[in-house]
Amino acid sequence: MIAGEASRGALAAAADRVLLIDGQGPRKATGEEAEAETARLALALQRAGLAGRRVGLWAWNSIAAIEAHLAVEWTGGTRVPVDPGAPPAEAAAIFAAADVAGVVADASHAPDAPPGALVHDDQAPLSAPGTLAEHEVDPAAMHLLYPRMAAAGQFLAVPVSYANWAACMAVNAELYRGGHYGAGFGADERFLTVQQMLHGTGMLGTFPFLHMGLPQVILPRFDAAAVIEAARRHQATATFFVPGMVTRLADAVAAAGLPGAGPLRRILYGGAPIAATDLSRALGILGPVLVQVYGRFEGGWPLAVLGIDDHKDLTRHGGSCGRPIPQTELRIRPAPGHEVGWGELCVRNGMVVADWADPDGWCGLGDLARLDEDGYLYLGGRLDGMINTGSYHVYPREVEEALAALPQVRAALVRGEADPAWGQAVTAYVVPAGAGDAAVGADADPELPEAIRAELRDRLAAYKVPKRVILVPRLEDVPPV
Repeated sequence: MIAGEASRGALAAAADRVLLIDGQGPRKATGEEAEAETARLALALQRAGLAGRRVGLWAWNSIAAIEAHLAVEWTGGTRVPVDPGAPPAEAAAIFAAADVAGVVADASHAPDAPPGALVHDDQAPLSAPGTLAEHEVDPAAMHLLYPRMAAAGQFLAVPVSYANWAACMAVNAELYRGGHYGAGFGADERFLTVQQMLHGTGMLGTFPFLHMGLPQVILPRFDAAAVIEAARRHQATATFFVPGMVTRLADAVAAAGLPGAGPLRRILYGGAPIAATDLSRALGILGPVLVQVYGRFEGGWPLAVLGIDDHKDLTRHGGSCGRPIPQTELRIRPAPGHEVGWGELCVRNGMVVADWADPDGWCGLGDLARLDEDGYLYLGGRLDGMINTGSYHVYPREVEEALAALPQVRAALVRGEADPAWGQAVTAYVVPAGAGDAAVGADADPELPEAIRAELRDRLAAYKVPKRVILVPRLEDVPPV
């Protein structure tokens, strides 16, 4: 297959229509402008010897960030994106563990990027002259290496192939056009990219809309007031949020006395549970625009959808994550020690990452799940201890390793515990250095937990930093969940 053929063709077909809009700045890009800018960046990557290689990406949402993602694709390379909110130490650890050949960063990250990093920004685009040749790639070649954890000398990431990516783009286009994300999908659709595009929003909105030749508005990060303003000014019709963003937007709309979600006709959300009371309140404020999605990078985004009509009566299936999409097969694999009907969720489709699949194509996702009599999917936690906090996935071992490196810590245990706002909160039980009963009793330093959290902010992305640090004299004293 030709690397980037679909995305490059979509930009070319859009010609002089505006496709990319900076939601807080003056820049706009037509299809032909975005194609030309991306091609010039791809030529610069090629000149730097990065064509067909692993390239780290570190940038806030922007038009330039989309160009960087596409440029790596068009040269037949592998994208290795890092959350722009990650501290430099974590970004460096991921880039080193992934063995990237180079890094492309925006101007705000350039000072902290690895030596030799290339800078591509809306205000300072990177380019080289020439004509970009087509790059042929094996469909099984790695298109995206999505980092999950870099700790204990191990690197855990999801290797999404070019074929997987193409399937994801096609599936989402079908879901939008087929009404699964809400009826009435027309030529006036406009996506609002708010969550960082390396996460679920890239697979559910940012890049599917680009592939469909439909415009989008880009905000550098989530801010409820900015979302309200950008959606109304640019008439955005669709977006993707994590649950916390839904509740914050509802609060802002209510505080401003606005009549619902404005032009937004569909707000996709997912990645973590949302309390029934919060969901009901959000629906009352925003109106019938919410669509819950469930997916996994290794199995596909999405895999199940709880549609707008399902949200009208939350007493029936409000605790589920919806019905499986038509484009995937799904089955529940029995899990020893769990109730009848519950087991490991397994899927089979074109989005499934081969490294995660059985020889027959089935991918076990590690999620405990069941299907009810109406075919709705319910989740019951993880089978591998991974923490799902506010849609982000955190591996306890990575946080425990960061804690063990602190001089104040003798030992630590990290796990996810139920939390009404986050679904699960990253919780750390810490045995302080020199611990005795006094160190965790009345004579304990009351500022130690927050001091530990503060030091971890220099080592881990914010969502991995424990929400709670609890001092204990021995790990054996930690109560079971």
